[in-house]
Amino acid sequence: MSASDAAGSAGGGDAPETPSDGTAGRLARDVYWAADGVSRTPTDLGSIRGRLDAFAERLRREQRQFFPYGETVLGSSIGWKRATKRGVWRLTRFSTMRYDRLLADLAELTAELATRLQASEDEVARLREELDRRGEDA
Repeated sequence: MSASDAAGSAGGGDAPETPSDGTAGRLARDVYWAADGVSRTPTDLGSIRGRLDAFAERLRREQRQFFPYGETVLGSSIGWKRATKRGVWRLTRFSTMRYDRLLADLAELTAELATRLQASEDEVARLREELDRRGEDA
């Protein structure tokens, strides 16, 4: 009789046996909180550059819009609430338009740094290969 057969027959049913000390619950809670609810996206320099470019483009587009597309906070099914929210938005928008432009500039600069970092990493890899070849020849 193998260990898996013994474990299967000890439970007496199809459901897996859970520890009575709450270990499974604590593990599930830890896994839930460790996930952060944030999707893990690739972190190679190409994808970072693409995301930064998209972010800068979105900020520049929103800077020119009267009301940002897809802004759910400004909508309401009741007309006077929607008008009030949009009025407050228009009154305060001038103070944030400048920051949209500055953040877009920052995103573009960061994307340029990502490009230069990629070039530097490629150069370092090439130089290491060259150094290894010279070390083998000597």
